[in-house]
Amino acid sequence: MRAEIQNMKQELTTISMMDEFARYARLERKINKMTDKLKTHVKARTAQLAKIKWVINIVFYILQAALMISLIWKYYSEPVTILPSKWLAPMERLVAFPTGVAGGVGITCWLVVCNKVVAIMLHPFS
Repeated sequence: MRAEIQNMKQELTTISMMDEFARYARLERKINKMTDKLKTHVKARTAQLAKIKWVINIVFYILQAALMISLIWKYYSEPVTILPSKWLAPMERLVAFPTGVAGGVGITCWLVVCNKVVAIMLHPFS
């Protein structure tokens, strides 16, 4: 469509407006009609791409949530790692949740920290 519009505009420049007004006006109307059709097509395509991107984002977030829930379910009682109790002193129970192991880091805390670190690292790229 764009190439066709360009060709018609080149043809329009070769036509003398004074000598062949009817032909010039017809071609100009045709160019305007084609340009409007192209704009409508571009808007529809942009809306469709935005909708596809939105659906992909929703599916991605659902898969991510399902993965995290399954990890929490599977590793509910096992600590990811065990650190010295002094390092976690004020928040030892919160960090160890749901394992209850002293000095342990539970899967929920681990996932929250990992998500935050990844979000901070990806922030400059978005």
